[in-house]
Amino acid sequence: MTLVSHVMALYERIDSAVAEFQLKSGLRCPSGCGRCCPTAKVQATLLEMLPAAHEILVRGSAADCLERLADRPVDGACAFYTPQPQPDASGHCTFYQWRPALCRLFGYAAVRDRTGGRALSVCRRIKQTDPQAVAAAMPMADAAPCFVHFGAQVFALDPVLGNRPMPINAALRQAIERLGLGIAFAYTETLRDHSAA
Repeated sequence: MTLVSHVMALYERIDSAVAEFQLKSGLRCPSGCGRCCPTAKVQATLLEMLPAAHEILVRGSAADCLERLADRPVDGACAFYTPQPQPDASGHCTFYQWRPALCRLFGYAAVRDRTGGRALSVCRRIKQTDPQAVAAAMPMADAAPCFVHFGAQVFALDPVLGNRPMPINAALRQAIERLGLGIAFAYTETLRDHSAA
């Protein structure tokens, strides 16, 4: 199993935990919202962006993506965000299937408080649009997925690539460059092996 496959398997576990908590709590994002996406505060580790980078390389669009990333601020809004909801994706994300852990957990996860207990971290928009569901969900913080728990699982997959959150665009650029370099190296080795035969 490749590292990208391990990350995607972790994402499946996150999605399952979030779906289970949504079912228990009744919390849902408002339809077509996307207000959490255009912020410059979204961060991810290089490891979390490997699946998106892999998909970009498979599609043959790495050069275009790197060019777009070069034209935008490193700490700006995510390169995958589009102002209009996407008909073939969920919400405003053009790479929804490959989005990082924070994007999957946001609005439905718990944080550790000062005493080590859990406190539910619900987004401002959900609080505004469905205060009753939020009030009902707050006592369920122990049943919510936990940012720290899944962050530790990211780190455990690869302590080097999964240890340093950075602006999402920087993480994406580095992931594309790293995978691209690995593919180029493997191709060079294959050519060398064939020429030696």
